[in-house]
Amino acid sequence: MASIRARIVRRTRTFFLIALGVVAASYSLVVTDVGGTRLSTQATAPLDSQRSVYHLTPPVGWLSDPQRPIHVGGQDQLYYLHSAVDNGPGGWRRATTTDNVVFDDHGYSLPLSTRFPVWTGSSVVDTANTAGFGAGAVVALATQPTDGDPYQQEQYLWYSTDDGVTFTKYGAPVITNQDSTNWFRDPKIEWNAATSSWIAVIGEHQQASFWTSPDLKNWTYKSDFAYTSPNIGGFECPDLFRIKADDNSWHWVLGASMQGDYTGKPDTYAYWTGTWNGTSFVPDETDPQWLDWGWDWYAGVSWPDASAPDTRRHAIAWMNNWNYAPHPIKTDVSDGYNGQMSVVRDLTMKARSGGVYSLLSEPTPGLDDHVARTWTLPTKTVNGQLPLEYHGAAYEISADLSWSTADNLGIAVGVSADKDHKTNVGYFGGNLYVDRGPSDYTQHAFGALKQSEAPVGTRTSISVRILVDRSSVEVFTDDGLTAISNQVMFDPNDTGVMLYSSGGSTEFSNITIREFEDVTTASNPSAAYAGFESTGYPSGWTTSGTAFGSGPSAGALSGQQPVTGFEGSKLANSFHGGDSTTGTLTSPSFTVDEDYLNVLVGGGRNPAPSSLFTGFESSGLGAGWTTTGDLSGLTPVTASLPNQVGSKVLDTYDGSDSHTGAVRSPEFTITRDYIDFLLAGGDNPYAATRPTAVNLVVDNVVLRSATGNDNSTLDPVSWDVHELIGRKAHLEIVDHATGSWGHLMVDQILFSDVPAATVGEADDRTTVELVVGGDVVRSTTGQDSEHLAWTAWDVRDLVGQSAQLRVVDNGTGSWGHVTVDEVSFDDRPAT
Repeated sequence: MASIRARIVRRTRTFFLIALGVVAASYSLVVTDVGGTRLSTQATAPLDSQRSVYHLTPPVGWLSDPQRPIHVGGQDQLYYLHSAVDNGPGGWRRATTTDNVVFDDHGYSLPLSTRFPVWTGSSVVDTANTAGFGAGAVVALATQPTDGDPYQQEQYLWYSTDDGVTFTKYGAPVITNQDSTNWFRDPKIEWNAATSSWIAVIGEHQQASFWTSPDLKNWTYKSDFAYTSPNIGGFECPDLFRIKADDNSWHWVLGASMQGDYTGKPDTYAYWTGTWNGTSFVPDETDPQWLDWGWDWYAGVSWPDASAPDTRRHAIAWMNNWNYAPHPIKTDVSDGYNGQMSVVRDLTMKARSGGVYSLLSEPTPGLDDHVARTWTLPTKTVNGQLPLEYHGAAYEISADLSWSTADNLGIAVGVSADKDHKTNVGYFGGNLYVDRGPSDYTQHAFGALKQSEAPVGTRTSISVRILVDRSSVEVFTDDGLTAISNQVMFDPNDTGVMLYSSGGSTEFSNITIREFEDVTTASNPSAAYAGFESTGYPSGWTTSGTAFGSGPSAGALSGQQPVTGFEGSKLANSFHGGDSTTGTLTSPSFTVDEDYLNVLVGGGRNPAPSSLFTGFESSGLGAGWTTTGDLSGLTPVTASLPNQVGSKVLDTYDGSDSHTGAVRSPEFTITRDYIDFLLAGGDNPYAATRPTAVNLVVDNVVLRSATGNDNSTLDPVSWDVHELIGRKAHLEIVDHATGSWGHLMVDQILFSDVPAATVGEADDRTTVELVVGGDVVRSTTGQDSEHLAWTAWDVRDLVGQSAQLRVVDNGTGSWGHVTVDEVSFDDRPAT
């Protein structure tokens, strides 16, 4: 039960609701004009959705405790506590999943009541009809406050004969609160085959009580399991199960969500391994182990993997903490909901030295099927800070870190353009830590619970998996022996990633970034615009060249590897005649009338060549460029700098380092993944008092910035802007420095789909392109794979405009083809 603890146990806490206008004010923007856009210490909150991308969230309202899922009809059925208002009374809402990633919402299954809310409990499938409601009936025990008195907590029974869709209340409480204790809740039921009886464990203050029953209706008290020193609070949402370890030995596990911050421990899931002797739980060790060392893995539940019920379980938890759960958050404003679950984990048990058995937890492999893009980076050696090119809001980054003398090292995520705001995931002093403090923009934030630490011992290497979503960070190391889960209130503009090391160098190897599709709003498109299921191409579609043949193909063509991931029986395929053929498939014109255009794409990874925004080769800057301050009237100058392209560059020296001002580009729409350019001059970041910087400005906020290296060599700069596609932007070249190296030289600004692009690349594209007014405004390509994956273009900026789709195969080498299927328009992205 999630909403009562703060009222009963931590009476010093104040519960309150804040009007939406007040919340919105806490995300306001402050901009100071200094001849160029400057970002204050607080960034903007756009009106766009801030909903988590690959975590379970409620459609609206307040989400808290998950209830242990049951496996019914080939899918897992998860209930969770839900209320229409933040931290209000509520009931059990039902969601189903087949892969532990995408959850379908089905509304309430247990009633919402303002006077008698339903709190946490558990459900079971009564296959043997022990309760008499029929074989296969779903039976639930849950806590309710008798007569509406929150201090009189008792356990009630509900049953369902329609696979848990709806429930009927059985009547009076089946486990009464005989001691009138004000903490007697969250029953967890488990079948004990050895005694042919049901076990219920109920959470109490600093102890759990055990009960048994032959029929789920009549319960007998058996024993208590107490843990009082050190004080880690009461047992909430207890968990009880039996699992086989990797050495084939069986073990009972008692877990519970505890309040470890009383004595310097986590506020998450503590567990004991031991035995159940039919009457009591006997632990192997006095002190618990911790499944998670963060602040936000609470009310955790686990359930058997239907494919390996003896050796593997799944687990999920509420990503919140009663120290700050009552506070409104950004999604109250942007999306009308509060709360998310963790990613589902897979649990296994490992035999360790000294006779210790520990649970290992790793993110569900179901996430693998929802990876939209993957980046593999070369090994990097860092002494200081090294920003990566990648920017994103929903991804996993994994890496192996090794060092000899470094003392503080790691990966920062959610990094702001000025690098002041970020969440650091690192190693220091024998601990793996997550420090979310620098990400805070709101005053209340997380109070004193800004950093969490997990002991991992003195070492010189560590491997980490870091899962980042719009409101969370989850970290795993040592094959899942150690995990840290924290809620983080990222500003939507803070999307950078940075490697760091102090006290010496750290080598970062095997760096992989996997970006996830949006699974929280799974697409339900109407009839496909083009499903490619006929003998010929749809009416109005035209071809040139020979690559696409005369019509769709039934899967792979001669000489092609097996093709998977397409819908129906056919797809558009440019492998006719092999990789050496070329051609184009073009749709008729249509009007963009939905927010998203979705298309399945496979084949070669061959993006279109870069396009030149400006090379500064003309006598003037060109139409739409403006200059201010001492730089008024500035024009390109002839130069001969290292790495220069052409004969001219833009140089803000303009006769003297004392000259200051700014140069602004015309506004443009971001349509490619990268902005690439060459930069030399002074090393004065834009956050400095007197910057020399090139800035990317979106909605009056600097989202990317670069400065020189105090030399005249034009170095390549690549900004990953793939998450900004469709947004209006402009470039600023700001020179406010007056001392030595108080100027910048800029050359060759390109828009591209690869970093460090150059003009004049071979046009071997294998792409799907959206064309508006003769211009390519969206483009995607395959991933050197015959598996088709969804591309979802956000085209809200194009609604009402006439457009065409163009599928281009200019490739003649290996992977010189493209496959396409199921073009559709929808109000949400496809997954």
